[in-house]
Amino acid sequence: MSKEEFSRAVQELDREFDGLLERDVLEYIVVDEMGRNRGFITPISELSAGRSCTVFGKVMEKIKGKKRQFVISDNTSSCWLTLWDSQSDVFNRVEVGDIIKVINGFVREHNGWMEVNIGRWSHIEINPEDAPSIDIKPITGEIVDIRDTEVIFNDDGDVLFSKRVVLRTDSSTIPVTIWNEHIKSFKDFRKGDIITIIEPVKIVRGKRLTEVEVRSLSRISRSGDK
Repeated sequence: MSKEEFSRAVQELDREFDGLLERDVLEYIVVDEMGRNRGFITPISELSAGRSCTVFGKVMEKIKGKKRQFVISDNTSSCWLTLWDSQSDVFNRVEVGDIIKVINGFVREHNGWMEVNIGRWSHIEINPEDAPSIDIKPITGEIVDIRDTEVIFNDDGDVLFSKRVVLRTDSSTIPVTIWNEHIKSFKDFRKGDIITIIEPVKIVRGKRLTEVEVRSLSRISRSGDK
């Protein structure tokens, strides 16, 4: 739902109630209806910048800095979810692996990712009863390239570590970014090894898997290891 569509829904509701309700009450009713109406739920792969959305996602990683952020995934793709200081209580209650429902988030594009932002009339539910099954399929492939580990400083000045590798699967060749603690478990892997990434963070653009990341919830196993 775009801002214009949201505004029209509020205006229609205002006419229905003959102007008896304040605008903030009308906006809340519209947001509540969006959360309950399955027709408003958007798969992550279909998020579009500049529009409002209601999405479900599994929390793959929590990042605490100037902004509180999650990486979330559904069965189609992954995106960032950004909260601000006023939602710190929600951030603290969410654990990696939880399913969250975001109602009336606003989408923008940032560094090649879709990012859902939580605003005044947004709402987050943790492990809601109406959550769909999110079963992210693992990815198996042969390592065909391994890059050196890179040191990255984020906007808060924190030090992050990343390693880029390339996997050849049965259907395509996929770049993979491995983050932080997972790099240690990868140090003994070599080109030609067959690995499986469990709970991968998949980035899909135009129905095509373009990249994979290994985040907090992810695991890496190598064929032949016990």
